[in-house]
Amino acid sequence: MKRVEPAPWVLAIPPYVPGRSKEEIARIYGVSTPIKLASNENPLGPSPKAMQAVQIALGSSHLYPDPDSRALRGAASRFFGCAPEHIIAGNGSDEILDIICRAFLRPGDEVIIPECTFSYYAIASQACGAVVVPSPMSAHRIDVEGITARLSPKTRIIFVANPNNPTGSYLRAREVEALILAVPDSVLIVVDEAYGAFARASDFSSCVPLTREHGNLVTVHTLSKSHGLAGLRVGFGIACVEVMDSLLRIKPPFNVNNLAQKAGEAAMGDDRFLRETLRVTFKGLNTLAATFERLGLSYVPSQTNFMLVHIGSRCAQVYEDLLRRGIITRHMASFGLPEHLRVSVGTTEEMRSFVMALEEAL
Repeated sequence: MKRVEPAPWVLAIPPYVPGRSKEEIARIYGVSTPIKLASNENPLGPSPKAMQAVQIALGSSHLYPDPDSRALRGAASRFFGCAPEHIIAGNGSDEILDIICRAFLRPGDEVIIPECTFSYYAIASQACGAVVVPSPMSAHRIDVEGITARLSPKTRIIFVANPNNPTGSYLRAREVEALILAVPDSVLIVVDEAYGAFARASDFSSCVPLTREHGNLVTVHTLSKSHGLAGLRVGFGIACVEVMDSLLRIKPPFNVNNLAQKAGEAAMGDDRFLRETLRVTFKGLNTLAATFERLGLSYVPSQTNFMLVHIGSRCAQVYEDLLRRGIITRHMASFGLPEHLRVSVGTTEEMRSFVMALEEAL
């Protein structure tokens, strides 16, 4: 049978590899209540205020949502400290990344992406026919000099996750500013701050204020982790009005559904939930660090809600042993780190179960 051939660059895109679900592990290993510590989800669930807003909005599900997400963007402007006209709302931050690539990339353009980072940057770029230029990491940190050394006349976009997924490391404010100053104005710098709410290092700083000074800077944000809305998909991009004009021209008219808009608006006003999320996260990170040190395992100090740990040559076996015990972590082989696991922070009980299972697996 003949088929319609896709664009040649599409066939070169490696498929996204998601974390394994509770349902899959329960079916394969016969575990009744698996604990998922693989996808960096909020262990407290969604924001209660967000769920209350969803319940109220259910009755209007037959109506189209606000195509401009005005109330949601208004809440985001208060939360992030910028004007609503500098914000675009999306169906999760993934859609924001897609829109950025579609707006600014042409086939043959080069996109600089660190070697060990969120894999969707490469997928979104290659879908537009761009060429991905990997930049090196240095001790599991994004290397600013490695990025600038790979600039060329064909460079169109640079992607930087700060803090970085899956390593949990971060760039200091002065390093980010040095990168911005070193990059030509014709190159768009996309700083993904999906985990920015969890950064507690004194020298970390959000790039949102810098978008007012630099016309080639976009920051990307999500409510999936910090506010527990991963299933509803609420993301944002923040940039100057000139960049925003290009993004809004290709944004689908009803890209954020009504329930997500209402949930996101309410969640960003749920200060109590965010404070509790951070308390649980920091406690869990401390537990993980203490456990890994006691077991003699090296790890990357984290500014996120997960931790990258070096297990060694038996990592794949330990990963499987944890699955048999009902603990789902993320084996980092697909990121080029076959001897590492990424462990999301869970509740106190989930952390206790993970520690016991890890001790047995080791």
